[in-house]
Amino acid sequence: MASNLLGVLARVPTAVPPDLVARVEAWDPTVPPARARLSASVVLIRPVGAEMEVFLLHRHSRMAFAASMVVFPGGGLDPADVDPDPIRACAVRETYEEASVRVEPADLRDWAHWVTPQMEPRRFDTRFYLAVLPAGQEARDVSGETVRAAWTTPKEALAAFERGEIGLMPPTSSILTELADAGSVTAALDLATDRVVVTVRPRLERAADTQGWRFVYPTVTT
Repeated sequence: MASNLLGVLARVPTAVPPDLVARVEAWDPTVPPARARLSASVVLIRPVGAEMEVFLLHRHSRMAFAASMVVFPGGGLDPADVDPDPIRACAVRETYEEASVRVEPADLRDWAHWVTPQMEPRRFDTRFYLAVLPAGQEARDVSGETVRAAWTTPKEALAAFERGEIGLMPPTSSILTELADAGSVTAALDLATDRVVVTVRPRLERAADTQGWRFVYPTVTT
């Protein structure tokens, strides 16, 4: 049966970080939003016994975008990323530049597509791909943009997030949630076989019960 990301979005935290709240409240919707830069991110996984681990980068606090967040290897489209598929070429290049892992375009499984909210000054139109760590290779931090990098199970990463030990953006949280449900590399690849990639454009709205702000995601329709 075909899979997509919509099924887990109801379980993704909707709280808006304080720094983003300030930008939301200062945002003038009549001003055209910044153009979303095309980008790619690779969810690198490997089997460990019957379980699955994912490679995560812990970004420096000084980064202009996603500071202090835990993310998958990835980045923006570069002129060097050429045919036959520039976005996949970007994913291949970024995986090598940030994790020292060489994947082939054919190794990349379409997984998710997220677009940054309009009020953000830096916006990305990001394709997320699933890829198994190629045999004989080791992932390591070579990007210079992170304080550390590590393999962990999706469940462990989500538990650390719930304890407030790490920060996760909604795309990362949703993907980890789905992988935690899958539990193994085999199950994750099965989900990728008939994957339907749905574009997620989070909206922000004021929550009536708290007068605060929350993310609103698309939901499954019947």
